[in-house]
Amino acid sequence: MKFEDLLEELSNIVKELESGTLSLEDSIEKYQRGMELSKICKEKLQAAKEVIVKKMDEVKE
Repeated sequence: MKFEDLLEELSNIVKELESGTLSLEDSIEKYQRGMELSKICKEKLQAAKEVIVKKMDEVKE
């Protein structure tokens, strides 16, 4: 899944949680999914950062 798609899904979950209309069970489920998405996004950003740093180091050499 692309980073932008993950971020959009995460944003939608945040909106749903902020709405206050979800049941407790649904809120917990959405929160857990949001945490999963957050972790995946963080990993993708870290991987992208590593690629950029590597490329920058190659240019410096």
